[in-house]
Amino acid sequence: MEIKIYKLDENAIVPTYGSDGAACLDLYAVDTVIIRPGDVRYIRSGWAFSIPKGYEVQIYPRSGLACKKQLIILNSPCIIDSDYRGEIYTYMKNISDESFVFSQGDRYAQMAIRSSIHVEFNIVDDLDVTERGIGGFGSTGV
Repeated sequence: MEIKIYKLDENAIVPTYGSDGAACLDLYAVDTVIIRPGDVRYIRSGWAFSIPKGYEVQIYPRSGLACKKQLIILNSPCIIDSDYRGEIYTYMKNISDESFVFSQGDRYAQMAIRSSIHVEFNIVDDLDVTERGIGGFGSTGV
């Protein structure tokens, strides 16, 4: 699939796959940003995308940053709709006790292109019966 992208910043780096089998593309910071403990800052990619109808972009934390540096994406996964044409950026929060610096060109998040479908709801008087039924969290085991 080909995605049209529009460069908004001269420092923007085209998103890349980290390996042949990678499911997500890495996003690169266009600015140097310091995130102090407890702070929320947005990290810019420098790109706007034209996502085809029927698809969406999902932005996730990079596992190393989340696990080792305790940097999280506030609305993870961040969903970018096919009709959005603004810059792709991510709100990051530092939940560690140490400041973290994203330098220009650092990988800060990963994104996946996923299909999305529109549905219509059909209001009914009852639902089909399943073995689980109305069992909620933990009802099928730990």
